[in-house]
Amino acid sequence: MNTYWKLVRLDGVPVIAQENFREAHMVLHQDASRLAGATGCNTLMGSYQVENEHIAFNQVATTKRACPAPQMETECNFLAALKQATAWRVEGARLVLSGDNNEPLASFEAVHLY
Repeated sequence: MNTYWKLVRLDGVPVIAQENFREAHMVLHQDASRLAGATGCNTLMGSYQVENEHIAFNQVATTKRACPAPQMETECNFLAALKQATAWRVEGARLVLSGDNNEPLASFEAVHLY
């Protein structure tokens, strides 16, 4: 918790940060179970609940800036992964979010700790 998680894969496809855009990432703040980050286009905010290996993201919202197609596609898929995520696991410096079928939806790398 309180780690900056850089998004590196969505549905098994590598996520490449685009020049002049914030990289897609999230921070799961322990205080008030708050989610913050960026989708690769817009700012991301919301809340989450964790119980053992289960996770649920709630009231996820973004700013509404228009971006080129690659960033909008990453944003759409990132938000879908958060909506579908039901499980999480940390493997060293990696965070993996999975859905009901236990297939990875999104993978992140720890960039730095708060």
